[in-house]
Amino acid sequence: MVPAATVSSFAPTLTRRTTANVPASTETRTFKTLLQRLSRAGFSKDFVHSALLPDWWDEACADDPALVQDFEFRVARFLGSSLDAVSDPNTPLAPLAYPGAQLRRVRDISRDRLAAAIHVATQVASATVRNLRQTHPPQTLPLFGLAWREQIIGLGTGLRLGDVLRDLWTRGIPVIPLDVLPAPSFQGMACIVEGQPAIVIGYKHDEPGRVAFLIAHEAAHIAASDCAPGQPVVDGEDEIRDDAEIEGRADAYATRVLIGGAEVPDVNTSASRDFKDLARQASKIERESGADASTVIFAWARRTGDYATATMAVKALYRNVGARRQLREHFAQRVNIADASETDRALLLLCAPAPLTVNEGSR
Repeated sequence: MVPAATVSSFAPTLTRRTTANVPASTETRTFKTLLQRLSRAGFSKDFVHSALLPDWWDEACADDPALVQDFEFRVARFLGSSLDAVSDPNTPLAPLAYPGAQLRRVRDISRDRLAAAIHVATQVASATVRNLRQTHPPQTLPLFGLAWREQIIGLGTGLRLGDVLRDLWTRGIPVIPLDVLPAPSFQGMACIVEGQPAIVIGYKHDEPGRVAFLIAHEAAHIAASDCAPGQPVVDGEDEIRDDAEIEGRADAYATRVLIGGAEVPDVNTSASRDFKDLARQASKIERESGADASTVIFAWARRTGDYATATMAVKALYRNVGARRQLREHFAQRVNIADASETDRALLLLCAPAPLTVNEGSR
């Protein structure tokens, strides 16, 4: 549900994902057949009801030809397709393909299958930038992680998720937590929309240390100019190893920002990788250096790939919840959802579907 002008601005770099393998048939132009075509394009019925249909839509609306035509118009704007293509029940629907997207940490998932999730994330990011409560030119991120860390906390030692979120939003770099995303989805995305950088968080991890590392990693892609309009960097799953230079550089940047050094502190060197031992060692490092224990643990997990042990260790420290609340609180405070257009508001509510009480976030 993005204005046509916004979609057309990406026209030089985007193509249409085809669904030529879906056999065409003579269909009737109804709400049901349009839902089926959207499903084949990667958008489930539940997603359509959340993102494309107005609040007042009920089952009776599906039988009203005039309302179905209004829905076709909404779909055309959302997909960036012509109204004629959407109105023709025999024309396959498809999101934009984003051929310039860099897919990292992705296994056994084709670009076509991720197209729906990337398209939704891009449109939500665009709607976010259009509806910021305060607009100003974004401030450039430092190219070096230690320099950014110093700008955030000065001579302090402790750096947590809330500190990173406040700094990015203040710089004009939204951090967007998507609660609703087509499957298959992704963990994080760094992109340029409406002339501004943005970070999209796809997976619903709730451990603050884990999310802080992910956000700092995506920020590294922005700092290094790895992404461009229509060419996002999409990180699939952190459990999947990716030895490409672009990923190694982003991990090193995140480690320097959050821990204050290029190397992850030596934790849990025992062969058994006992999660209690990992938690104890991380707590000791926190006492000695000020580095957040949960961030140390997930930086270790990024290096070793052992997220199962890391998750248990963070849970043992009672540091395993609160990230989603902080993400949504910052989003609700910085984005004017109430005064957004109807189409933008539906997209923005994919990030903050329920009201938030001010100051409900955790550190």
